[in-house]
Amino acid sequence: MAVPSDKYFPATVSCQVHKIDSLIKDKLTKEQLQMFDKTIFGPLLNVNMVFNGQLIHHFLLRQIPEDGNADGICFSVWGKNVRFTQKEFNIITGLWPTNNPLEKDCDSKRLQSLLFGSENKKLITCLEIEEIFKNFEFTNDDDAVKVALAVFIETVMVGKDKKTHFDMDILGRVDDEEAFKSFDWSTFFYTHLLNSLKTSL
Repeated sequence: MAVPSDKYFPATVSCQVHKIDSLIKDKLTKEQLQMFDKTIFGPLLNVNMVFNGQLIHHFLLRQIPEDGNADGICFSVWGKNVRFTQKEFNIITGLWPTNNPLEKDCDSKRLQSLLFGSENKKLITCLEIEEIFKNFEFTNDDDAVKVALAVFIETVMVGKDKKTHFDMDILGRVDDEEAFKSFDWSTFFYTHLLNSLKTSL
């Protein structure tokens, strides 16, 4: 095991998913929420999730070291090896790899200009973008939904801490409907999750 049983330690693991879900549901109008619901993330916004940080910590303490090229992560649970791969991730989230992802640069700065004006913001935290989203007066339903998607992607699906930098490229990707729909979100999120799980202890 990665951590011998005599070296187990307690930890506090937190998650702010329910706060972001509430922020999005409170900010968007009924029509905008219906638009959000039609995206691949719509069903995930409505999941009544209970986060159990202690359970995740419990599993991570029982991680079994593997070959660095292994696709997935393995844990020892009650004497059995349990493996978590992208297949399980896809079943849980309902996201599936895109067969023909569109390789396209999504360098549109339109949403950045909308949110920040002429300021060329390169570094902004997830907390700052949440506050901007919460207080911004959107005049266009599409823009409100796109920014909500970007906030959801970075803070819920990628699971970034509020103090970390928000990936501005996500704004360009959600602003391009064709690129957004064809992007392989499943692999993108799974790769982030796997890296986080393998490096968190």
